[in-house]
Amino acid sequence: MARNSIKYLLKQELEHKAAYGQSKHQDKISTNEKRAEMKREGKTYEERLQVNDMRDKIYSYSTMATYQQQVGYFGDYLISQGCRKITVEESKDYIQEYIDHLQEQGKSPYTIATALAAVCKATGAIAHDYKHPPRSVSHIERGTLSRKNDRYNEINHAGILAANRLLGMRRTALSRLTAKDIIERGDEVVVLSKGKGGRNNEQIFILPEEKAAVLALKEGKAPDERIFDRRDFCNDADLHHMRQQRAVEVYNRIVEDMQQHPERRDYYKQIVHDGFQRRGRTCRENLDNPYCVRGQNRQHQLAEGKEVTYDRCAVLAVSIMVLNHCRSDVTVEHYIQKQ
Repeated sequence: MARNSIKYLLKQELEHKAAYGQSKHQDKISTNEKRAEMKREGKTYEERLQVNDMRDKIYSYSTMATYQQQVGYFGDYLISQGCRKITVEESKDYIQEYIDHLQEQGKSPYTIATALAAVCKATGAIAHDYKHPPRSVSHIERGTLSRKNDRYNEINHAGILAANRLLGMRRTALSRLTAKDIIERGDEVVVLSKGKGGRNNEQIFILPEEKAAVLALKEGKAPDERIFDRRDFCNDADLHHMRQQRAVEVYNRIVEDMQQHPERRDYYKQIVHDGFQRRGRTCRENLDNPYCVRGQNRQHQLAEGKEVTYDRCAVLAVSIMVLNHCRSDVTVEHYIQKQ
């Protein structure tokens, strides 16, 4: 790859934006604060959109690898169109053309969104300025279909699958888990981990049998010793599906608990508010109002005879206790409704 080719220049622009170890969460908070101040000053939506402390940063190695691959594809497209020697600034003129090209190839809305995000990160363009197909949760098949090695993994990697059915963690966090990350806090057992953007995450366990099972994971291990062997992760076992199943299980259990013991709703509300507070945020949702699925996703759910209304308090309790999100829509659409 020639050093003065547009493909090389795009990849170099991405490298300059590496911000490994920095907190994306803090940059998101500062962006929201600046935009809120601009709104109070009467600035337009378009003006507020220009402010983004995350725009020129890539926080993880995996994101960098994905984006490098995507701008490589964009660079190949530009070269095929005779634009090998153009500048990064000039390449912006071809972004919409490239997005249209991907649509003509039949690429999914999510694939196109990833490509656009990578190209915009490299060029400084704003994704909002380009027409691209809307993404719909109802079209996501990941985690809902059988995969080639599922049966093999169920037999040969049953241990790690069962462990994550209990813990509900992301693969990376699970692989890094050490004995000192499992603690007792009052009546709870808590598993600590580092999440996306360096965020401090917690998995919270309140049932006696689950607390005992989690504590048993660290028995006989030194504080810094990993809970799981690295060999447990040399596979493509669907650990994310176990995370999703854990979310569903906890949601159903909380709903049943509140139905049988209405006074317990206050307990789960407190878990939600405490979880938001730990993240420096305030829960502004009315936990007594149901969460209703909307848009294309609602139509898809109704067509399949599935639920479109969920208990918001239980949803956000799952978000805090299992998924380490603070968003009811993410928790419902990507996890709970897939039961």
